[in-house]
Amino acid sequence: MSTMNDLTIPLSALDFTSDSTASATADGWTVIQVGVLLQAVVENHARSLLTEGDVHSVSVTFDVSADAVNGTQVEFESRIDRKTRTLVFASGIAKQNDRHLLKATVVFRIG
Repeated sequence: MSTMNDLTIPLSALDFTSDSTASATADGWTVIQVGVLLQAVVENHARSLLTEGDVHSVSVTFDVSADAVNGTQVEFESRIDRKTRTLVFASGIAKQNDRHLLKATVVFRIG
């Protein structure tokens, strides 16, 4: 039988340097936790484009390259690929130094 880890996600650990970038120090994070933190940065960036309404996740895809190393800063960067009247297409990467950890592609519905 496999062991289930505590997946508490420390969103408060994110230090936003702009609407599209943030960093945090890895603290025993699983790939799932890094992915959720990256998604939070991408969502923050998408939300910053709106003058009214909010964004709602429609689709999220993660491509994993490596695990985060404990005690090392993780950089999160978001990019808006396209925005229409009803959708935002965005992506982001999480990396430590020059080591790519995770890429996310996210589609949001504006509503």
